[in-house]
Amino acid sequence: MALLNTLVHVYELNENLAGVVKNGQPVLLPLSHSTFNAQIEVAIDGEGNFLNSKKLEKGSDAVTIIPVTEDSASRGHGNFPHALCDKLCYLAGDYSRYTGDKKEEYYESYMDNLRDWAESEYSHPMVAAIRKYLEKGCLIQDLVREKTLELDGGRLTDTIKIHGLGQTGANVRFTVYGNDIPQVWKNRELYERYGSYYEKKGGEVSLCYLSGEIKPCTDKHPSKIRNSGDKAKLISGNDKSGFTYRGRFTAKAQAVSLGYVASQKAHNALKWLIQKQGYTRDDSTIVCFMANRDMKLPDMMRDSVNAYEGVDEFDLNSLLLNVPESGKKNDTGKIFAQQFNLAVMGYAGKIKQNDKVAVLALDAATTGRLSVVYYDEMGGTQFINALLYWQEHCKWKRFIHIAGAGGERKSLLCDASPSPRDMALAAFGTQRTMGLYGDSKLIKASVYRLLPCITKNVKIPEDMIRSAVRRSSMPQSMDEKVWYNQVLCVTCAMIRFNYEKGGKTMEHFLEENLDNRSVLFGRLLAVYDYLERRAMFEYGEDGKVKEQRTTNAKRYWNAYSSRPAKTLKTIKQNLISYEKKLKDYELKKFEEWAGEIMTHLADKGFDNRPLSEMYLPGYYLQMEYMKSELQNFKAKENEQ
Repeated sequence: MALLNTLVHVYELNENLAGVVKNGQPVLLPLSHSTFNAQIEVAIDGEGNFLNSKKLEKGSDAVTIIPVTEDSASRGHGNFPHALCDKLCYLAGDYSRYTGDKKEEYYESYMDNLRDWAESEYSHPMVAAIRKYLEKGCLIQDLVREKTLELDGGRLTDTIKIHGLGQTGANVRFTVYGNDIPQVWKNRELYERYGSYYEKKGGEVSLCYLSGEIKPCTDKHPSKIRNSGDKAKLISGNDKSGFTYRGRFTAKAQAVSLGYVASQKAHNALKWLIQKQGYTRDDSTIVCFMANRDMKLPDMMRDSVNAYEGVDEFDLNSLLLNVPESGKKNDTGKIFAQQFNLAVMGYAGKIKQNDKVAVLALDAATTGRLSVVYYDEMGGTQFINALLYWQEHCKWKRFIHIAGAGGERKSLLCDASPSPRDMALAAFGTQRTMGLYGDSKLIKASVYRLLPCITKNVKIPEDMIRSAVRRSSMPQSMDEKVWYNQVLCVTCAMIRFNYEKGGKTMEHFLEENLDNRSVLFGRLLAVYDYLERRAMFEYGEDGKVKEQRTTNAKRYWNAYSSRPAKTLKTIKQNLISYEKKLKDYELKKFEEWAGEIMTHLADKGFDNRPLSEMYLPGYYLQMEYMKSELQNFKAKENEQ
């Protein structure tokens, strides 16, 4: 009930936004309202006279807010009409004449409900106009005349599609001219009138488990939580003959009884939050939100830079203007990092301890059931401190893509924490084209396992790191850029997080691990890999760098990680001819580095035991150190 109580509070806090359509932003649904995708729009005047109609383009504009009943909001099959906008079979009095389907009772049920609303004290001129028009029973006739619908042999059939849906199942919405806001799905006064009308009708009263009060309750809770086509429900219990209650309850109300208004508020708030700031991918939905005020939080499902895109008062684009192009030399990301960290600290200071932050993950095991796989509540300061710790300690220098001010994608080299999905793909993904892809069930399960690592700063699961290390140890199985940026660097970030959880830092990693054989073997691999790359480095006649083949270190990498001493001998033998291509000062430096590492390794286990994950950051940091040293040496040589 903690989740539902929090969602009810969110709705009440933002109730003034219910039904407000603004700049294409997600709309917080009013009570007793839902959405559907409309295919047809019918325009009438205030006297109920037909004006025109049109087919709607598929897209966000087709999503329509509609008043609903308990039964219609959760309907599957059966005669349960919505209150105003609905399918043709409910609205058209001439439906059976044009289709041959006996659906007169659908039209009659709809009209009975519409007359009841139109004759109540909560009626509205738009409702009266729609009633007058539909009582004429000529909707399909008018739509055919306007060529919005097409007949086949005098019949309305499904051979012609609208948005991929057969004509007979089209959803229809209304525009009633003569009102300040003619679109019925945008008229807030109409929302409020229907909400009051339906609330007064009430229902069977019972104990609401959420409020502890006797109120009208419901066992028919809304669907369409994740999107307008979603049929999965968070609360449901329609299995009366199976194992649902056996041994525990005799009726579903004994398991949970929820007030109608509370259910509407909780579900509508959840829909709004998911549409506004939720992460939906691989059939999973994750949303992180501020429960006590309307403040957008960083997106913990993205990398540490893109996480702040669109966050209130955090102008990422202004920071990007001062960042050099990634193609420029000597761009280490330092300028951006300094400005970005200052901006993050300024934003973090606006989140207070008494703020309430909730993190929710939903998954649908079937098309009709939605489960909560993760839920946590925490104070605002606790959340932002945990997130900043994650972003500071689970990071590695790599290229990320950021949306620039003009909408173009900008490549940026900087220290950034990977997204949870990047980590899952590094561990379990395979390359297709120029990216990583994986089984959606495995990827989303891995993402769920990483959530406590972000919110509670627990260690990343060891089995996930081992899998990522195995993928990193097979550079030949994927493109060089994909392997380096999406696998090696991401894996190093994961290793770093667990390493620094032990109270250590990466600042002096190489110096502090002179007794770690895995780190030393990783460094030695980097020496021989870079030696061969330098020896192969040459320009073609066009002045461009010639395409380089895979180095021996990359070719034997997987074997090296399992049998390092034996494989090292093979790599060294294959590099004898390449050493002659190096300049004297280069060969000297490589010999110094290899000799220094071998001195430490001789007493620490120069054998064929498999290497631990620590060899990867050892490889990477040694490579970065050598590049910097040779660049500095060359710069000094040019000055002389």
